[in-house]
Amino acid sequence: MEFLFKQIASFYKSLADENRLRIIVNLSDGRKSVSKIIEDTELSQPLISHHLKELKNNMIVKTERKSSFVFYELTEPALIDLIQLTNHLLIELNEKHNFTFPQKSKFDMPFPVMMKKMFELMNKSNKEE
Repeated sequence: MEFLFKQIASFYKSLADENRLRIIVNLSDGRKSVSKIIEDTELSQPLISHHLKELKNNMIVKTERKSSFVFYELTEPALIDLIQLTNHLLIELNEKHNFTFPQKSKFDMPFPVMMKKMFELMNKSNKEE
């Protein structure tokens, strides 16, 4: 049982980074090259490479090499369901405890609101296709 707890803790630790979550959500619509992930997330190449390595080491993403390009994709689409479930849980907790998330500027959004908006946009674009 102890091994299971260690595995679960390690898995969630790999998800406990805002940039990794951005990458995972970015990969929710399929396989992408590193350059496409950089373009979509607006994160630096070294930062993307670091986080992709962590995600790969924790079996969250897998790679495929085609000539000089490396493509990344989620190993399990249910990861998006987990993120959505977590988002809904955070929204519920927020409402239940009347907690407001700190904002750095008027343009920043609390993480749960950001995730909810991202998934609404993703669902909208999927329906239009």
